[in-house]
Amino acid sequence: MFGCIWRIGCLLLLAACAVVGWFTRDSWYPQVRKRLHLPAPAAVAPAVSAPAPAKWEPLTPEGAARAREAIGTLQNRSGRVYVDVAAGDFAAYALGPVVRELIKDSTGAAALARDERLYVRGMVNVADLADATALGPLATMLNGRQEVTVRGRLEVIATGRAEFIVDEIAFKELQLPSALIDKIVSRLQVKGRTPAMPRNAIPLTIPRELADLRIAKGHLVLYKSVP
Repeated sequence: MFGCIWRIGCLLLLAACAVVGWFTRDSWYPQVRKRLHLPAPAAVAPAVSAPAPAKWEPLTPEGAARAREAIGTLQNRSGRVYVDVAAGDFAAYALGPVVRELIKDSTGAAALARDERLYVRGMVNVADLADATALGPLATMLNGRQEVTVRGRLEVIATGRAEFIVDEIAFKELQLPSALIDKIVSRLQVKGRTPAMPRNAIPLTIPRELADLRIAKGHLVLYKSVP
């Protein structure tokens, strides 16, 4: 019996020592670590919040006017060398005629900028994009009005000239093959198309002072030409 009480007492004493040691560890643990040459504990990196996802922005006449005004500020030689423009505003400004041809009811069109690409989406009549012969087996799956998303990259190729190079056209989760993308884009009635242009490229007319453009954080960064 006394042996049992002795063991219980020892356990209680050890537990008390452990509690005291834990609460006083800041005073004795550094010395122990130094004597035993233990490595310092790794620093815990602060949590970094994920960037906000890009949002779809409507294409509106007001947005096109905002983009036009922002680009106009690049004409000032002593002003800023770049401006930020929302994806929807730039798409309404630069791609307005194309969107109106591609998306007949352009009132519901929207755009976003992500991963160095500009996306434009809206409701289209599939027959306006390509006939059944061009669609082939897809004609049975795609008919009537469908939501289409067009993705591409923007490139300034010369003074006053740029291209929207389409690399994806998708109806919901169905992506069209590259050959069909070329057919759809090349049949668009767009001014400035030349035989030397890629078939999936849409020519754009831009102000002469606009030298380059990049996509960053859901916006387009437009750089002026510095003489």
